[in-house]
Amino acid sequence: MARVTAPKGSTKGPAVVSPSLSAVSAAVAAEPLGIGSAGARDPLATEVRLLGALLGQVISEQAGPDLFATVERIRRRTIALRRDDDAHGWARLDEELRALDLDAVEAVITAFALYFGLVNLAEARGRVRTLRRRERAARDGILEDSVADAIAGLRRLGRTDAELDALIGRLAVGPVLTAHPTEARRRTTLVALRRCAVLLARLDDPRLTPSEDREIRRRLREEITVLWRTSDLRIVSPTPLDEVRTAMAFFDATLFTVVPRLYRALDAALDPSSGRAPGPASDSGRTGTRPPRVGPFLQPGSWVGGDRDGNPGVTAEITTRTLRIQADHVLRGYEAVATRLMQTIAVAVPGDRVARTLVSRLARDAEDLPETDRQLRRRFPDEPYRQRFGFIAERLRRTRAALVGEPAPLTGRYESAHDLDTELAEISDALVADGLERIAWGEVAELRWQVETFGFHLASLEVRQHSAVHAAALAAVRAGAPSTTELAPGVTLDEVLATFRAIAAAQARFGREVCHRYVVSFTSTTTDVTDVLELARLALEGDAADPPILDVVPLFESSEALDRAGTILGALLDDPAYRAGIAARGDRQEVMLGYSDSNKESGFLAAAWMLHQAQSALVAAARLRGVELTLFHGRGGALGRGGGPTNRAILGQAPGSVDGRLRLTEQGEVISANYSDPTIARRHLEQMTGAILLASAPEHDARLERALAVARPIMDELAATARVAYRALVHDDPAFASFFRDITPIRELSDLRLGSRPAARGRRDEAPTIDSLRAIPWTFAWSQSRINLPGWYGLGHALEAYRAADGEAGLDALARLARDWPFLSSLLDNAEMSLAKADMGVARLYARLATGPGDDRRWDAIETEYRRTVSLLGRVTGRARLLDGAPVLQRSVALRNPYVDSLSELQVRLLARLRALAPDDPERQRVLRLVQLTVNGVAAGLQSTG
Repeated sequence: MARVTAPKGSTKGPAVVSPSLSAVSAAVAAEPLGIGSAGARDPLATEVRLLGALLGQVISEQAGPDLFATVERIRRRTIALRRDDDAHGWARLDEELRALDLDAVEAVITAFALYFGLVNLAEARGRVRTLRRRERAARDGILEDSVADAIAGLRRLGRTDAELDALIGRLAVGPVLTAHPTEARRRTTLVALRRCAVLLARLDDPRLTPSEDREIRRRLREEITVLWRTSDLRIVSPTPLDEVRTAMAFFDATLFTVVPRLYRALDAALDPSSGRAPGPASDSGRTGTRPPRVGPFLQPGSWVGGDRDGNPGVTAEITTRTLRIQADHVLRGYEAVATRLMQTIAVAVPGDRVARTLVSRLARDAEDLPETDRQLRRRFPDEPYRQRFGFIAERLRRTRAALVGEPAPLTGRYESAHDLDTELAEISDALVADGLERIAWGEVAELRWQVETFGFHLASLEVRQHSAVHAAALAAVRAGAPSTTELAPGVTLDEVLATFRAIAAAQARFGREVCHRYVVSFTSTTTDVTDVLELARLALEGDAADPPILDVVPLFESSEALDRAGTILGALLDDPAYRAGIAARGDRQEVMLGYSDSNKESGFLAAAWMLHQAQSALVAAARLRGVELTLFHGRGGALGRGGGPTNRAILGQAPGSVDGRLRLTEQGEVISANYSDPTIARRHLEQMTGAILLASAPEHDARLERALAVARPIMDELAATARVAYRALVHDDPAFASFFRDITPIRELSDLRLGSRPAARGRRDEAPTIDSLRAIPWTFAWSQSRINLPGWYGLGHALEAYRAADGEAGLDALARLARDWPFLSSLLDNAEMSLAKADMGVARLYARLATGPGDDRRWDAIETEYRRTVSLLGRVTGRARLLDGAPVLQRSVALRNPYVDSLSELQVRLLARLRALAPDDPERQRVLRLVQLTVNGVAAGLQSTG
């Protein structure tokens, strides 16, 4: 934000003592959180009160007590209006807001937005505490939805150790990070909030002295002051490489260290004594005292720096530089671990007892790295393990320099991650021979897990491009067109061919795993897949290098393509030339399903059922031809784009579609939510892994098949009705696009610079249509106006029509089906969440911005469908109010609403003011900036973007 400071003549005294932004006195800012305080009873409430008090002090210091008092009055009035919706209260709020000048408006927006950022930190801390408390209180020490819980469940189904080992042996969990622009906050803000989170966590320590406690609070005030003066808007759009570096921040903070903890948790769950309270020293057979039974099953992927669909800024050069950045981060991580092990495994071994493999390796090390050898022999003369890890650290340093393009010696480098793992295996065997099994199967095993998971490339970089671009490229090559021919806005023929050359070069440098998946957007025919292989061949025709080895992944996302997905896959696998290619790679095929565009095209309910049916058809097509199928789910963070609890979604997938393997996208704010904190990151990955294990059980598939036998005709009817209703509103009405642009801040969102990719496909100078608009800004805009239409519209129509045909007994049957069928249960719960976060009272304010012919009718249709859906959904779920089944979430939404209301009220006023200004009005940019600040604040308050 602009640098808001106390106005001239203001009196900066002590912080205001009246209730602050979180209804506390300034004394709370100095109140200890230790044992015996309110924090011992409700630490989350105490932390929220503390952060609110500290923010109140900062506002008073930086913007003056008068501004702070204004913020407080607005806060109290919106809370009162939530309790008592009276006209007099609205008039007073209107008078209060109307009196604010633009400087005051900016300060008020910043106050509420920053409050939400701090509260979100406290809630994340509260989640960590809750997880630890539940695990301590759990029977047998097994936390619900953990990998240990999944293994216990499989054992109850009668699985033997051999069967569990076989299942885990084929387990493949593939989270794929994407750069989809759904994170409204700047990386600068995220990092600053992370510093606050670290300080907040330290206040949990009951051993803190009063002086230490005061120092942490002082530093929190300092960080909050910096956040107050930090612009929450990006001055320029992030480049693709900016997005790569943001993704690397999460790798450094959590993923690298969490992966071995995840594997250790699953390995421990396989012990016969898993879940029992820790016993005495006799823990023979437990993890860390035996060879690990769990191999590396996490297969991280990334689209960041590889996804060029609609983003001409992602070029072959960007992809190459992305791979170097990834290699730099992961090799620095290995080097740090090797250096630490060099310091810690200080085991003295007489020269005549050193394992022969170590003697041989040390001799080769001395030959390749003589200077390092002299240093290590001087420091650790009788400690061969320290010497070996010292050499490994130096070899990693040299390998990193060579791979990232820095000057590096020609000798003393690793050719591949496999070479490094071979050396670690030799060290492990030597440690076991020396009676040091705990070390071999402890930290050394964990480093091996990391190397086997991340290699020298960190994550497999995936390339994505639109099928129409490939068709145009192939046609241009066959026609002999010049390399500068433009195939799509900003995309030339030369660039398309250069991408394949870059992939081939990367595979030669790092190995095939670095970049081998090529995702084809909007696949609708088999040629959309085979075109890619033909282009790869043509791109390197005449070169000495071989074409890249590619796994082409068709992405089905339109309703027509989803309906025909099984047929298209079958025809592709029946193509002799194509089948020969995948046979050489183990008869494996991956297919991606797009949740976002299918929802925008057909609506929430119809799209969900369409995707489920496509899964069944794809499984049948692959199984008939003896091909191992992996489904890749392109889920968004928002409920209207396939979001919601991941583990529940996995358990609701079509029968046979999991079988130990699943990949899914992690986008934008979801990455931040899942991977900012190590405990939450591990919990997320454990839930995902546990759900995949359970969904792979034949008994689970049989349960789904029984439910589907009843559900198919019901879902066909519900989906068809919902789709007709949705399309009648959104697609069949030519004026709906104009209504949408008026009732939401979509035009203002497009200038928010959330990511490097444009908000709509096509040329930037063309007004986007509903069809050309990307699903992320479509969903984001609806959430800002508090309507959340993509997450529920059409469900009410479907339930009403079903009741009309089958009576109340029909709804009773649906309720029973939801209890027995995870797919429907998850679907209805997600709709309920979307409805709970919507607010028709606030949305009516946005509806007033739409004044075109028929706009009243359009709004009436939306509001009527909302009431219909809430009523009939409650009838099916048996809950009187939304989220009655999730009281913690219900309370969080209720407590946040008044604060979000304040920002929504300001956003509506600013939108009206902005749209009334002439294009050349000098005030326009200032007002647009304020609108965008409210967007960030509302997104933080709702914890939702696109």
